[in-house]
Amino acid sequence: MRQPLTIAILTKNEELLIERAIRSCAWADEVLVLDSGSTDRTCEIAAREGARVEHQPWLGWLGQHQRAVELARNDWVMKIDADEIITAELARSIDKALSADPDPRDGFALDRAEEFMGEFVPNARRHSNRLTFVRVFNRQHSMWDPDVLIHERVKVAGKSHMLEGQLLHWRNPTFKRMVDTFNANAEVEARMLIRAHPGGPSILTIVFKPMLRFGWVYFVCGCWRAGMRGYLYAATRAMSEYLSLVKAWELRNAKPRPHPPAQLPNYEVSPSASGSPRPT
Repeated sequence: MRQPLTIAILTKNEELLIERAIRSCAWADEVLVLDSGSTDRTCEIAAREGARVEHQPWLGWLGQHQRAVELARNDWVMKIDADEIITAELARSIDKALSADPDPRDGFALDRAEEFMGEFVPNARRHSNRLTFVRVFNRQHSMWDPDVLIHERVKVAGKSHMLEGQLLHWRNPTFKRMVDTFNANAEVEARMLIRAHPGGPSILTIVFKPMLRFGWVYFVCGCWRAGMRGYLYAATRAMSEYLSLVKAWELRNAKPRPHPPAQLPNYEVSPSASGSPRPT
């Protein structure tokens, strides 16, 4: 007999995607939609598709995930986003795992296929880290890591097991929307960086870490095979890294200063070779 499962989805204004997400997990014992103030038809569509809809003002990513786990009617919980789709193979793998009398201390990780500008791109997650991408767990023994404020991670009391099949991550937004999302996420990521490194990132880290991220995604993970789309994806991942680092540096070194100082900078000006003044 399979252990009962709740699949939880966090939403806010996801009317274009929520029906697709719920239908991909309709086989679960419960689909829980935790909404944080949608002003579109998200909640209406979710209820129509048979999901249980609950409301919670935004608590941050970590707090919202924890609240969803608390509201679940079953101890075994899976989390997906509104822009994710559970494939039939993954659904069968979850069903098989939960039917095999799993140790409640264990968790189940999965592989996620990433979309970029309307096409799938190679997975940029390190193979050594894929077992940490746990999405199915028992809340009596495992919980969201309180030190990870974004890009959630489950702390598993026992072992992590890899599921077969893929979770599809498919939103297909405009590049502007992607940049807006990266910029918003960088605010939270910067606070995490400061928590881990109170002094903030060094200049070498800010210069070279985005370069290393690009090299990892483009060359090592094989995005070069995807042509221009692969190059743009790698560059976008590097840009995301750069934004987080700069915002972390800003938190420690550039406090808001709404007005200029009383003492203005003194720039000496001397004639250039062309006769026009230049700063020296």
